Amino acid sequence: MDLKKILIVFASIAAILGVAAIFVVFYNPNISVIPGNTTSSSLFSVMKNNVSSTIKGIGNAFSGNQSSTTATENQSTTAAITQFSNTYAWPYPLQWTEGESTLVITSAAIQENKLTLGVVVHIGNTSECVPANIGLVIDESGNLGTPTPSQFSFPDTNSCNGTANMTYDPQIISFTLDNTITPPLLLTTGGASNIFFEIATTTSGGINISLPATTD
Repeated sequence: MDLKKILIVFASIAAILGVAAIFVVFYNPNISVIPGNTTSSSLFSVMKNNVSSTIKGIGNAFSGNQSSTTATENQSTTAAITQFSNTYAWPYPLQWTEGESTLVITSAAIQENKLTLGVVVHIGNTSECVPANIGLVIDESGNLGTPTPSQFSFPDTNSCNGTANMTYDPQIISFTLDNTITPPLLLTTGGASNIFFEIATTTSGGINISLPATTD
């Protein structure tokens, strides 16, 4: 066998080994190749799709983590609410009488260590002093905390004496809450009416006023 034929044989073997090596390196059992239609562009398309799928998967994973973080932040924000408030319209959650006058709670707010109430006062047919008898139960013995200011002061008289048949804008009174007093709070209208009522906060930052539940 002359040298030329030997070189041809070795070249053929090298070509076969090269094809086999390419097949081993690039073979993907998930890729179907149709004989006669395999082109460099189709191989590039397959590789591009694989890369796009991987990037999309990473994006979805990041998006999921982001949503989870947002939900956690929202829960933390809800749990961290320190200010609660509500205004009330008819039918009001609580109204009562002192003498000939009618009192109505039209607003309530709790901020940090203070409870604030807005009380509308309607004087009856006779002028009279309307006392601010509302009290906050501060311990298990039933002791009461008094509001600030301790008396109503109507603008036309600068005192607790109201003018007959007048309806006054809300009188603002407040109570200081120490660390041992937390909602739901128990209060009383005091005086002759002496109606006990509860003030409770809501998860949405509001305040509910209701009469305490009774048992038979």
